[in-house]
Amino acid sequence: MNGKCATILNPHGHLLIDGPGGRREHDTLQCCHCGRHFVVITGSGRRRGFCARCAQVTCGAPGCANCLPYERRIELLETS
Repeated sequence: MNGKCATILNPHGHLLIDGPGGRREHDTLQCCHCGRHFVVITGSGRRRGFCARCAQVTCGAPGCANCLPYERRIELLETS
């Protein structure tokens, strides 16, 4: 395996980037509120969150501070 490789204990997805700098692989997590996938980079200083109500990780975006699970958000969009 070329390039950097970052792993997390229980990833939700996997990202593979092939480019001029070689191949980079990263595990991803999915925000429980917006459904966005993001790469966890140790020591990057990015603030992420954790929803105690959902008992899952959040991406840290301001809109994800309030607990509205992704599945519920989809249901609300379907009914409107």
